[in-house]
Amino acid sequence: MKMPSSKSSIPILENIINKFENEIVTEKKNNKDRGVVYTPQPIADFMVLNIFRIFFDDFLELRKVFQTNCDYTSLKQLLAKNKSLKDRFETKIRNIKILDPACGTGRFLIAIAEVLFNINKIFELGCPDYDIKKKIIQNNLYGIEIDKSAYLISKLRLIMWLYSDVEAPFLDGCACTNSNLDEIENYIIKINLNFNIVNLDYLLEFDSTDIDIIIGNPPYVENKKILDLEFKKKIKKKFESAYRLFDLSIIFIEKSIELLKKGVGCLSFLTTNKFLSADYGLKIREMLLRDTELKEIINVSSLPIFQKTAAYPIIISFKKRTNTGNAILIKKFESMKDFKYLQNEKITELPQDSIKNLPSSVIPISPDINLVNFLYTNFKPMIQVIKGLKIIYRPFGFIKWAEHFKNISKNKTSNKDLILIGTGNVGKYYIDFKKRIKIAKVNHEISYFSFQSEQKEVWDNLNSEKIIFREIAKEITCVYDPGIYVNLTGLYFLRVPSFKTNDYFCLLAIMNSDIINSVFKALYGTLHMSGGYLRYNGSFIKKLPMPEIFPTSLSYLGKIIQFLSQLRFEILQEPNDEIQLLEIEKLLNFYQSLTNSLVAQLYLQFEPYDELNKLLNSPNSIPNIKIKNFKCRFDLPKYFTYLKGELKENLNQINNSFNYLYGNSKLVDQINKCLVYKF
Repeated sequence: MKMPSSKSSIPILENIINKFENEIVTEKKNNKDRGVVYTPQPIADFMVLNIFRIFFDDFLELRKVFQTNCDYTSLKQLLAKNKSLKDRFETKIRNIKILDPACGTGRFLIAIAEVLFNINKIFELGCPDYDIKKKIIQNNLYGIEIDKSAYLISKLRLIMWLYSDVEAPFLDGCACTNSNLDEIENYIIKINLNFNIVNLDYLLEFDSTDIDIIIGNPPYVENKKILDLEFKKKIKKKFESAYRLFDLSIIFIEKSIELLKKGVGCLSFLTTNKFLSADYGLKIREMLLRDTELKEIINVSSLPIFQKTAAYPIIISFKKRTNTGNAILIKKFESMKDFKYLQNEKITELPQDSIKNLPSSVIPISPDINLVNFLYTNFKPMIQVIKGLKIIYRPFGFIKWAEHFKNISKNKTSNKDLILIGTGNVGKYYIDFKKRIKIAKVNHEISYFSFQSEQKEVWDNLNSEKIIFREIAKEITCVYDPGIYVNLTGLYFLRVPSFKTNDYFCLLAIMNSDIINSVFKALYGTLHMSGGYLRYNGSFIKKLPMPEIFPTSLSYLGKIIQFLSQLRFEILQEPNDEIQLLEIEKLLNFYQSLTNSLVAQLYLQFEPYDELNKLLNSPNSIPNIKIKNFKCRFDLPKYFTYLKGELKENLNQINNSFNYLYGNSKLVDQINKCLVYKF
């Protein structure tokens, strides 16, 4: 019986591989639990060429060759002219060991094989393609896959590549007409190739050293989805990076650092970005900064192919050697076209040493990196500046807080009662009294919350002036509280016993400013949730950079914006014939712009902006208005309501100040320039 040619065999192998991958992709739940996401081939191809460029960056003569998709013709010409370079490069290529520690169905292995094949063709003149490919498979390619079926498919893919131009002696057409694993395994055995691909657990069972390049897409499995408790226990015992609620992908990074050749070994992973700023990523960040030169971080989370995933991936590349003045290149790819060339994208450089100034060694990847670096070089975190800072969350406990529903009441029970609000009731500088509180499937309107004598310490904190900020929001969202509000979950309370009212309003203006919002997103934007929301944890907020001095002008502006913001809310709910919404919005827009520019000036000290500096140092042209409530909704000692004359007096003072300030064309020009300034 005539053996079929490779051309008739390849479609059979392709069908088996495609069928297997399609079955895995459709098993969504299984995929999610195991962290299985197959890498698109264009991304795998790019990562291979890119890590080759980084690996060979010590070969100065080769840099141009690897700047864009490897130009093999130019490489051949260059090596022909320089025998010494050719000998050094050939030795390195022939002995190179490249590992994919979670090789799946072999997409990275094929991409690596193709690059090595094209390079080896330069050295192996006259050698059959089959022989070159076989040497690459047996000498240079290493793969590990814990899933038996994927492990076999990866071998099958390499066999298909090996026999793409010659007849396959053992491929008889019927042995592999379906995806039966036994048939596939028997077929692979008949091929008689010495594969360096093994079916085992990379983290606990693989033991090797001196790997030149490690590349791949390690599984992203959240801590709560690692269901094998014995496995989790072993991981925590073995790995330094198994810290707090670690995910599995960062353990792959630590293991890989251990296996790479010191001084030359390189890694490139397509992995989740969350460890760059999450609390659980602290240990792996410290390890990366201590033991590697971080070469590149490419943000690929905006690519359409990743839109439906929750991992928000990056491509991180590093070399295992001690950092000596290294700068990390931060890039962002937004379409697959960006993968065509290696240097056609916008690049931001982040000095690796500068990360030590950032809170918890967070590695930012946003365009505001330079701003963040400057602020943390020149300002200390809030927790160090504000003595006695208290940040309160879930004041009645993290569990069984729903039991306190019994204390909700439409009627006041004592003067010590507080007002219960939910996350949705807090806006930027105002309280939304209309929204209902939705907690644990219970729906309430804003109500009294009865005093609990057994919670006296909690009550002392809540019954004091404070700033409230939302846990979940699209931007930092804070409001001043005179000491009348309480919350069960979803809001944080910031209290400083030594603060006066003006201190709180200055801090409010700073926290609600654009510059601080940009800093937070630069540091913790990798932790975003669906819909563009972020989690504003108290542990993150207290690390924000803070000035040592709180200007009185910002205190007064904080009061004005809170007054106007709350008034705008009230007018939207109930239009007022005497007060026009458009006028309030005009005033609000101006004072918000003024405040944002003054906060930016406070931090950045633009030398030419003398008018802004005058305002920072002297608040004479900004009124110190009274802050009360607009409607008598509650009857509590600290719940004060404006008299009609007081409200008008506030508006008159604000309008007079606006006319004076807006009439200063030099000031307005400086405000506008400050707001569009890019650090």
